[in-house]
Amino acid sequence: MKIKFLSIAFALFIAVLFTACSKGPSGDPAADAKQCATEMIDLMKNVDVSNLKTAEDAEKWEKEFSKQVEDLQKKYEDFYKEKGEDKLKEFQKAVEDLENDPEIG
Repeated sequence: MKIKFLSIAFALFIAVLFTACSKGPSGDPAADAKQCATEMIDLMKNVDVSNLKTAEDAEKWEKEFSKQVEDLQKKYEDFYKEKGEDKLKEFQKAVEDLENDPEIG
């Protein structure tokens, strides 16, 4: 009985770990707003401009970076659009509230 309980507890622990580590909408607007902002910051941290030698290189990079940012925003907004207008507004409000968050803003 003890082994069965431990097996179930371990399985739940692993499931929670995978859920917590997944990058994507969870359904909690405040948590998702923070996750989206964190992913956006990660995108910015991974920027390597050392290869940009010409204006053309910079333009190409800017288009690619803008596309990544747009895709990230779309991932979260589309998720909340499917949940309804009220949930989308709740998410957008949570994003606005992050401007006052000392960790992010």
